[in-house]
Amino acid sequence: MISSREPTDQAGHEMDILIFGLISASVVLLSSVGFALILRTEGFLHIAHGQMLLLGAYTGLLLSNLGLHIAPTAIGAALFTGFVGVLFYGVLFRPIKARGALVLLFTSVGAAYVVYGLVGAIAGKRMLAFDLPPVRAFQLFGQPFMTVYELAIVIVAIASALCLHLFLAYTSPGQAIRAVSDDEALARVRGIDPMRTSYLVWFVASALGGLAGVFLGILGSLHLAMGWQQIILILATTVLGGIGSIYGVMLAAFVLAFGIEIGLLFVESSYRSGLAFLIIIVVLLVKPQGLQALWGGGAGRTH
Repeated sequence: MISSREPTDQAGHEMDILIFGLISASVVLLSSVGFALILRTEGFLHIAHGQMLLLGAYTGLLLSNLGLHIAPTAIGAALFTGFVGVLFYGVLFRPIKARGALVLLFTSVGAAYVVYGLVGAIAGKRMLAFDLPPVRAFQLFGQPFMTVYELAIVIVAIASALCLHLFLAYTSPGQAIRAVSDDEALARVRGIDPMRTSYLVWFVASALGGLAGVFLGILGSLHLAMGWQQIILILATTVLGGIGSIYGVMLAAFVLAFGIEIGLLFVESSYRSGLAFLIIIVVLLVKPQGLQALWGGGAGRTH
């Protein structure tokens, strides 16, 4: 759980599913949609994306400890991880892009260990936490609902997904991203610069990952393993949504989060990862293309 509250009675189970599902889905949504964006545009599994959450969380903690309010802290951490993503692409991935997805994958794994090691060397191995003023949860129908932090996270996550949709659908840079992800050669013929588009993709995707990391830190604690833990859930969400479908991943974040919370009514929380993959297996048995098949999205589409 990313929230420490426990249900107090049977009547509170439904509210807990709603609360924990929304909060979990919000973090998964932000982290997974960036991963899916890079996967669709660049064509490889960017394993180091999980470490963008780690980097964002610890950057946010640093900014918070310097006295910044939580809002500019989150924005600053997101911008920093966005620029780190751009640096990664320019220095590590763009020079070897022509060598294929396997080389890019192993390079990403190496980059993940580098970020993991650097953060560990600077911050240490102990668990840390944001020092935020304690707040009480809002009441809804006589049951604890969400704290102001949790509510803000849900609102920001949904708003970010909506803004990403509007950006991809109605802006020239967003349409360029869709064109490059569909057919890079054809995009070049249309006068689109794939390199500039890729830089933009890496910035947006990494910034979303960094923001998700800050949210994870606010909701729980910071530790060096959080990047590795989250990349498993990100991969699961990507498969569930459908490889190459950004909107499928958005839907999958909510399906997976609520499915896990419902499953935890019957099994212990230690089976959380097992529940995630059980949901994936069931969905893929019915819809082999993932949730994108619900609206006819294929492997060649990002929407």
